[in-house]
Amino acid sequence: MKKRPISLLLLLTLLLSTGNCHAKKLIPPTHPAIHYMGRVDRSNPQAVRFDWPGVSVGCRFTGEQIGLRIEGGEKNHFNLFIDGELVSIFSAPRDTTLYFRSSNHAASHELLLTKRTEADMGMTRFRGFILEEKGEILPSPRPTGRRVEFIGNSITCGYGTEGNNRDERFRPDTENNYKSYAAILARAFSAEAHFIAHSGKGAVRNYGDEKPVSDPEETMPGRYGRTLDNDPSLPWDFCQWKADCVVINLGTNDFSTTPHPDRDSFLKAYKELISTVRNTHGNVPVFCVVGPMINEPCFSYIKDLTLYYRDQEKDEQLYFAGLPDNLLNQEDDLGSDWHPSYQGQLKIAAQLLVPIATVMEWDFQSDEIFP
Repeated sequence: MKKRPISLLLLLTLLLSTGNCHAKKLIPPTHPAIHYMGRVDRSNPQAVRFDWPGVSVGCRFTGEQIGLRIEGGEKNHFNLFIDGELVSIFSAPRDTTLYFRSSNHAASHELLLTKRTEADMGMTRFRGFILEEKGEILPSPRPTGRRVEFIGNSITCGYGTEGNNRDERFRPDTENNYKSYAAILARAFSAEAHFIAHSGKGAVRNYGDEKPVSDPEETMPGRYGRTLDNDPSLPWDFCQWKADCVVINLGTNDFSTTPHPDRDSFLKAYKELISTVRNTHGNVPVFCVVGPMINEPCFSYIKDLTLYYRDQEKDEQLYFAGLPDNLLNQEDDLGSDWHPSYQGQLKIAAQLLVPIATVMEWDFQSDEIFP
């Protein structure tokens, strides 16, 4: 998206909820015109909770000003877009209201809030919007109706995408799921997306584990069924949202440090994840991605697995997508802790765009990927 000087678009004022006399109406977070993309907990009508990366909140509003009431903890960061323009990157350690005043005279404005950071940065509680007395909140136009679920690790989270170089240590403000290959692909296909991802997690072994097989509840397959990544007590209701296709990018953490899991343990866990995906989403295309931060033996294991499904199980909806380990250069394509920068993420998206489009028979916009 194009960036313009913020002063030409919106005047941003950070105030407590009692600090603006023009804000009159509280719109609760459960209002039907508010559109959530991603897994959220709506059990409390006063505060919708979420912690997975990339969860978004969208609406259309009328009036010159809108307030956004949110609590994100010390480490979470958010993007705020108005009418397609990035106007603010912010954190909200406490229950805070952000006020935005439009400088243009359009009848209505489109708002999109996206969570940049992943679950370990804390829980988010969205408490609603505050409108002027005559303001209204309206439903946002929906995308094409396409839906993609991404299951992954730090690469899918967008870990370090905004780091200055590979030697810079990770900070929460350098993570931006919006600049991950997954979010880039979702925009290219005009698709809704769920990002079920957590840095350091693997299919059977997490990064740095002293054992070749981690506690199953702490791996990505163990977390896959949760509404909230860091809360195992609240299972996700898969009837709420069915994907048209699923992209799995796991294995990097399983094999990036020793001891590696053996082949059978790794493939058993991966098969169980595929089975869960099939049980929840049906016989949709599943793309098994490897790379670009890992190569052998993970590359061969997953390639052989997809061949097994296609040849022995007659499952023609499982696809292998191998990303070469020389895809990213060692300078501009790397951000914090040797993870893909935004430029590196664009290259990953470019590799996956056409195969997914071909299988799904989807058209796409490629301006962001191939400017």
